[in-house]
Amino acid sequence: MKALVTIFSMLIGVSLIVNPGDVRAGKGQVIFADTVYHNGKVLTVDQKFSIHSAFAVRGTTIMAVGSDKDMLDLAGARTVRFDLKGRTVIPGFIDTHNHLFDYAVRNWRKDLEKLEPQMRAYRRIKLKVKSIADAAKKIKAVVAKKKPGLFVRVRLRPIRIAEEFGDRMTIKDLDALAPNNPLVVRLRGTRRVANTATFKLFSDHYGVMPPEFVDAKGRLVGGIGSGDMRILVAEILVKKSSSLAAIYHKEMQAWAAHGVTTFSTSLPTVKGLAAFRMLDEAGKMAIRFAYGHRMGVTANPHAPGFYARLGDLSGHGSDYIWFNGVAARGLDSSYPRMCSTVKAKAKIKKRERCYGREDSRLKMVFAAIKAGHRFTNTHVFGDRAVDYTLDLIEEASKAGGFGPAEIRSKRHGIDHCGMSPRPDQIERGKKLNVVWSCAPKYIDRAADMAEDYGYDAAHNLTVPIKAILNAGGRVVLEMDDRRIHGREGGAMRHLEWVVTRKDSNGQVWGKHQAISKRTALELFTRLAAYYVLREDRLGSLETGKLADFVILDKDYLAVSGDDLSTIKVLMTVVGGRTVYTEPKFAEAEGLAKVGLKR
Repeated sequence: MKALVTIFSMLIGVSLIVNPGDVRAGKGQVIFADTVYHNGKVLTVDQKFSIHSAFAVRGTTIMAVGSDKDMLDLAGARTVRFDLKGRTVIPGFIDTHNHLFDYAVRNWRKDLEKLEPQMRAYRRIKLKVKSIADAAKKIKAVVAKKKPGLFVRVRLRPIRIAEEFGDRMTIKDLDALAPNNPLVVRLRGTRRVANTATFKLFSDHYGVMPPEFVDAKGRLVGGIGSGDMRILVAEILVKKSSSLAAIYHKEMQAWAAHGVTTFSTSLPTVKGLAAFRMLDEAGKMAIRFAYGHRMGVTANPHAPGFYARLGDLSGHGSDYIWFNGVAARGLDSSYPRMCSTVKAKAKIKKRERCYGREDSRLKMVFAAIKAGHRFTNTHVFGDRAVDYTLDLIEEASKAGGFGPAEIRSKRHGIDHCGMSPRPDQIERGKKLNVVWSCAPKYIDRAADMAEDYGYDAAHNLTVPIKAILNAGGRVVLEMDDRRIHGREGGAMRHLEWVVTRKDSNGQVWGKHQAISKRTALELFTRLAAYYVLREDRLGSLETGKLADFVILDKDYLAVSGDDLSTIKVLMTVVGGRTVYTEPKFAEAEGLAKVGLKR
């Protein structure tokens, strides 16, 4: 064993200063572990899904994995011996699509308002209305209580009247309701409408009206998406990047409490990137961040040219924040206004929103892929939207002169798996080496989709993970769920959805698409590391990989699929550093209470 450890110290190729207390008798010097975790059930999630009882950590990486005896042989006088007491350890979760910076504004609103008092005016007001006229009357009453210039943000209910309000009210109507205040009205899901004063905030800040807000004749269209709202907050309303850094830090701590050690998303604001850079430089990144570069799209009428000139930086960055590819604004609207080929009633098809090939966002994606960028971290919902995403990948790659091997090496990503992909799209994606990032949460919305598009579509096109795997395609799991803090089970609930295929009412959707607990864990760890371009460093508990892992209160493999959401995270470690301990567990084990309570 001594010889084995000596060989390991040579293989890692690092010259280490060894303290006298860390030197064992015998030939040569032996490098000891900082911590040995033993007497547990360690699911390495390596290629063989090996299970061991112990592992050793030195610095930020996994030193070795194996038996209790072998790992304890790596312990020196100063090594911490951590008795797992039979508990299960898994690699940290890698969430390949969420909007953590958006959730932070909502979840840490009071913290942000202390740092940026002007944000108090941004609080959303819920209005229950009886008709469009009643909605207009109540909105006008809210505006009357606000000083000119202050933001007005309302949400209408019930949904039926809210959608009718959005369909019938023009931007001039909204201007009449709030002539001196920016106004945003949330309707259903991510659908919102806004008045001229809101769009003027963008043009005043950037010196140009963002092209997505106007039609071919330069007239404001009135719709404003979730991505635009994120830009409004993080680039325009909030004044200091340090304020964003404060709430981002807390939000990352909250996700660490659910076992998430890496997340990935599109990043649309320069201030947001600056905030994460501040945290990285200060050593305060609670979890890792792979970002899709979207700053060049924001309010930029020349986005295609920008990305044609920007060099491919995929993978560039630090261990805590790196460039994951180029992202765009959503290539369609979200459900229920998605873009689909599935037959449905006229009123359902009428509300669908499909963007033409002349749309600025599609031009930008074409230019980016042609220039050699990886396309990733972008909202694509509905099978028709997937069709033109695959078309863009093929056509732009051909225009850029890329052969099959070069296209496959890019690992282009298509996110969500909402009413997609179809079997033929899965085959196209396999040839292109597309990575499908699927959101289990849509299983919980399958009943709505069945009502609109029929039960066959809901069963076969809602997060069809098993179909992708059976065809030999690549697929990973994402959460994309701001409700994680309030939803019982958190990240484990998302695993439960794909294992049982049951929604919150217990109804099963696409039983033939169910996967095993082992496969679900692989999609959320080792295979997800491929999506974020760090498969050599993350995703499994193997020698030389970063020490990102989670200690659970129950045996993940032993509990039933229906009980996955009852599993609690007791401790989360990122790069060998503890970022979360469950309070009662910490007290019982004599550990420091770290991170935020769940």
